[in-house]
Amino acid sequence: MMLLLSVASCEKWIDTDLNIDPDAPAEVPMKLMLPAIEQSYGYLLAGFDLVGTTNLWMQQIDGVARQGHTIARYQLLPADVNNTWNSIYTEIFMNGKLLVNVAENTEGSYSPHNAGVAKVIIGATLGVATDFWGDMPFSEGFRGNENVLTPAFDTQEEIYDTLNVILDNAIADLSSAENAVDVDGDVIYGGDVDLWKKAAYSIKARHTLQLSGVNGNAAYTAALAAAANGFTSNADNLEVPWESANHNPMFQFMEQRGDVRMASTFVDLLEAQDDPRLPFYAEKDDNEEYRGCIIGSQDESASKLGEYIAGAEVSTVMMSYAELKFIEAEAHFQLGHTTEAEAAFEAGVKASVERVAGDWDQDWFDTNLGSQTLSLELIMKEKYIATFGTNQAYADYRRTGLPVLEMHPDAVLSAIPTRFPYSQNEMDYNGDNVPSVTISDKLWWDK
Repeated sequence: MMLLLSVASCEKWIDTDLNIDPDAPAEVPMKLMLPAIEQSYGYLLAGFDLVGTTNLWMQQIDGVARQGHTIARYQLLPADVNNTWNSIYTEIFMNGKLLVNVAENTEGSYSPHNAGVAKVIIGATLGVATDFWGDMPFSEGFRGNENVLTPAFDTQEEIYDTLNVILDNAIADLSSAENAVDVDGDVIYGGDVDLWKKAAYSIKARHTLQLSGVNGNAAYTAALAAAANGFTSNADNLEVPWESANHNPMFQFMEQRGDVRMASTFVDLLEAQDDPRLPFYAEKDDNEEYRGCIIGSQDESASKLGEYIAGAEVSTVMMSYAELKFIEAEAHFQLGHTTEAEAAFEAGVKASVERVAGDWDQDWFDTNLGSQTLSLELIMKEKYIATFGTNQAYADYRRTGLPVLEMHPDAVLSAIPTRFPYSQNEMDYNGDNVPSVTISDKLWWDK
């Protein structure tokens, strides 16, 4: 309060125009705001703090030293998630809301398409974030001059309702015939609003399916309804590009720290089915072999992460056509639609192989996968392989318990963590509202 009073009194005698830089616009153009938000989206949600941690816990990679080994043993502290938690709120939620405000409220420049793109990114980020943290502050935030400094936490059930409203509003905005300013600066889809609508529907399908433990068959039916309007090929994938001046976040981690290797759990699974994605997921070791690190062995000579995941200028896949087909495969299978489930399953494997390795070998599929009776275990195994380098395997594992994984031999907990801790900053400055949880407590949808 003292600070507010002093500022108010100063304004009476200080020229308020004194510190205005005529070369720095008070309002940043949408075409400059959007790419920054998109790059933050890719960096935060596909960087090591989230993807690296979940891929370690899912034994797709293993930690061989320092941070990697610590996290692989299920040790994650509130201070470890400070940067990610804070950046999600400032770089995506706050900046995204600013973009929406400019798009919707600038006189003579009503631009719902720009607002729709921002809402897709906000909704997608909110969905991933709540799948890590559960209850989160949201409804009491981002109110401009009415911002609450110690916001209450919305329940995860409320957050899920909110993200669906956000995505529905995004779809409506992107469908608007009225739009004053083109979606310039869009590094993901080049301003193609139809692709952004497909992304919104695909993300809705992802999070609708995530509620299968809560809603049962209704979740599968709703997921299929959303998927029907989603991606139709790999060309539709939601991907954030990287280039020489702004490298892929996993490349940056491997270049700067490099304390993880491919895990034997994952490499052995790929080798067992002669999988064509292995040379792209992993590098060869010094003996010119693809060899995973035995969990807990800290074997730094095992294969490093491959070009598909950690190439310097390789795009990060945020939501893929392959993932969408596996969503359809699971939903159809659980509803007893065997023929549709088999077709979606094959389409999912094909989309993943083509996106990762380039070529599709029908004989390989028929020999290794097509000859097996379709089961939930098979669907989730192949989805686990296809979504490597994303956070989706961790979400699916908590929901289904698949694939079956053994505990890390040096684990500090009795089971794989089921959530992230809240950030230390949040506990320090909003402690009265932060739920009391451990990383072994289940989320609302984790039945």
